Amino acid sequence: MKKILLIALLLPSLALATDFKQVVSGKKLTFVGATCAGVSFSKDGSIANMYDEQVSNCELNTPFLLRVRWLNVNTAMLVEKVQQNKSAPPRVFVMQFQSLNGNKITVKDVWVGWGNHPDQIQKYTIK
Repeated sequence: MKKILLIALLLPSLALATDFKQVVSGKKLTFVGATCAGVSFSKDGSIANMYDEQVSNCELNTPFLLRVRWLNVNTAMLVEKVQQNKSAPPRVFVMQFQSLNGNKITVKDVWVGWGNHPDQIQKYTIK
């Protein structure tokens, strides 16, 4: 009986879960307060480009190319697509999408590098 009650309580929240792959595919997420910096996703969500804020014209920004593996509907692992350094592993980023409010999205950047660093909460505008 307890299992049935637990399932009944969880089903509505699972049904209403946001499929963030669908939300961000074909879109650019720009850091709140930035002009260029952020990440864009291909239409099918399998490729991403990261952009920085170091140029005065966003059109001159050279993207950092990544392949995307969706671990579930709200977590994406982005892996460096072009090997820059033959003796180093690819750079990896884990984005855990937390909430969507209009064109604003909140993402937890999960630390996956060496050393102990806290995860960071980032806020983006969807364009």
